[in-house]
Amino acid sequence: MSLRGAVRVITTTARRVERSQQRRARLAARQYKEFQKHQAIVDAAQAVAEYNEYVSVLKTVHCDCSDVVDWAAMQQEAPPVMPVRTDEQERSAQAKFDTYQPSFLDKLFRSGPKKSQRLQEAIGQAKQQDDQLFRDKQAEYNRQHEEWQDRQELARQVLAKNSDVYGQVIEAFAPFEDIAELGSRLEFTFTSDHIEVDLLVNATDVVPDFTVSQLASGKLSRKPLSASKFNELYQDYVCSCLLRIGREVQAHLPVSQVVVHALARNLNTATGLVEKQVILSVAMPRFTLDGINMMAIDPSDSMRNFNHTMKFTKTGGFSPVERVGLAAPIPFPKRR
Repeated sequence: MSLRGAVRVITTTARRVERSQQRRARLAARQYKEFQKHQAIVDAAQAVAEYNEYVSVLKTVHCDCSDVVDWAAMQQEAPPVMPVRTDEQERSAQAKFDTYQPSFLDKLFRSGPKKSQRLQEAIGQAKQQDDQLFRDKQAEYNRQHEEWQDRQELARQVLAKNSDVYGQVIEAFAPFEDIAELGSRLEFTFTSDHIEVDLLVNATDVVPDFTVSQLASGKLSRKPLSASKFNELYQDYVCSCLLRIGREVQAHLPVSQVVVHALARNLNTATGLVEKQVILSVAMPRFTLDGINMMAIDPSDSMRNFNHTMKFTKTGGFSPVERVGLAAPIPFPKRR
């Protein structure tokens, strides 16, 4: 089995049950896309609820995170126990043969010798069943032992900070599926102790430029969202995604820092061309990120905890910035 296969084994159980945030994001994104397709909305109340849910999802991407992968504990995992051959079936068949006593009818019809012969033949068949059961157990043990060895090797390489396997871990665990569902793409650069991520966001596809409400008549009202409200929502979404990326990377890999750059396709006024430009760049040390109460923060305000570059105004939105470099951990007390 390859290292990628080992990671699949680790995540088999976990990925059977999709996390609630992923389901929520996937459903909200699907409903939002359907909402944009239909001009006439039959159920105005439901449309408003779905719109509000989608906006809530955009601002709370950071609130969900995978469980931390304990690579050290995985490396200490005991190997599977070798199977031991048993003769349970044979002993049971032998006992039936040893205790057989011809009944009155057996004696009357002289069928005792045949029954005795069948019971004796059953002993050999039972032995074959014991042999087959042991072979099945042995094959299962070999499979489990191979998977255990692969997990051991993967844990060893991850703990040794082998950046060559980091990408396989991220790909197999797939912790960013809900972000992708919302319309953003990620690109990774791996080093032994920190990871750099480019997040390409598309405001047009992700952030609604309208708001909806239900009129007193029961009909749905759809109005353009003001530039300031749109920019604020867009800022919260981008910052929330960056926080989530930092949390997920550090939950899966033993790196001390995650540097994330948010990029958007904007008009370069110097060239007149639409280019990918960095609109937010942040370096997130593990110590600082761990000390933040994610459920209580405003994602945009939380950027103050990190070394970051961001130029933003409510009326103008994001402006291009330079990529930030690695930062020393900022003292930040852990919450009790």
